[in-house]
Formats: sequence, C-alpha cells, structure tokens
Amino acid sequence: MKSILALSATLATATAFVAPQAGSTAPALKAAKDDLVAIAEKANPIVKFWDPLGCTSMDFYGWDEEKTIGFLRQSEIKHGRVAMFAFVGYIVQSNFHFPWAQTLAGDMHPSIDLSPEAQWDAVPANAKWQIFFVISMLEMWDECGGGAAMPHYTNGRQPGKYPPFDAFRDDVHFVFDLYDPFGFVSVSLLD
Repeated sequence: MKSILALSATLATATAFVAPQAGSTAPALKAAKDDLVAIAEKANPIVKFWDPLGCTSMDFYGWDEEKTIGFLRQSEIKHGRVAMFAFVGYIVQSNFHFPWAQTLAGDMHPSIDLSPEAQWDAVPANAKWQIFFVISMLEMWDECGGGAAMPHYTNGRQPGKYPPFDAFRDDVHFVFDLYDPFGFVSVSLLD
C-alpha cells in the first residue's frame, strides 16, 4: 500500500511541470485568470502558472470566475500572513518570557521551559476565547470592508489589502491599520 501511495505521489509531481499542449480547445480565459498567468510568469519563470486542481476555473459559492479568483487570491495572502505570524509567535514564546502578569488575578505567563504546545495548554480558557474573539472581529471587519470603506475582495479590492480602521479610530480609540500602519507604501507603488 505504501509503494502505491509513493508511486502515485511521484507521478502526480512529475506531470505537474509538463507544459500545456499548444492547440488546446479551452475556452477563452477571463481577464482575472489572464492576470494570474501574467503574475505567475513574472514571479517564477520556470514553473509559471500552475493550477493542478483547476480552482481558478471553478465557481465558488455560485460566484463567477472573477469573484472566485478574488476569493482565492485573498485567501492565499491571508493564510500566508497568518502562517508567518504564527511562526514568529512560536519562536518568541519559545525563547522569551513576558515579565508581566497574564491575568488580572496575577497569574504569570507560562515558563519557557515548557514546549509551545504546553504553554498554550497553560493559558487560561478565557484568554484563549479573547484571542479567538479578536481574530473573529478582525475577520468580520475584513468581510464588511471596514465599515464600507472599501469594496469586498471579491468585488475588486486589491488582494491582501486590509480595510483601514478609520471609522473605528474616529469613533472609539486610536489603532494602527493592519495594512501599511505607518504609511510607508506610496500610492505609486500600488499601481
């Protein structure tokens, strides 16, 4: 059984880098898919555009192809950022002990002698729920376009651009934006 799985995995990767046939009868691609192909060729001229599952031709949630591609691009960027943030958090909590109390009761942060998994287990349940609540609020802010400050990412927003906190900053309290918090990215770079 293991040899069959190994063989099938090898065959799948071997065909992944084969160039498409020159006279295919595929229908004309939409502009969004053409953009993906152009970006992929610039980003990696060896592999170029690679979509083995054909996700860019699917219609997620009854959307058309362009909205599906917008969803996939946003999802890929978002999950990549979350993975990078999680990696940095894993390294920091493994090597640094925060000296202040973790809870109002005065409980200290878990020791760095514990593994990161054991440190997470030592965090109180209410603190974990607070983390999940903040993440869900950030996700909701993104889905709502920042209080209608930006269009939804399936309706033309630049992939990866997080809505600004202008409405929250004006009505509640100051908070940095998640996308370009210090204004280093000029408008000319985005075009």
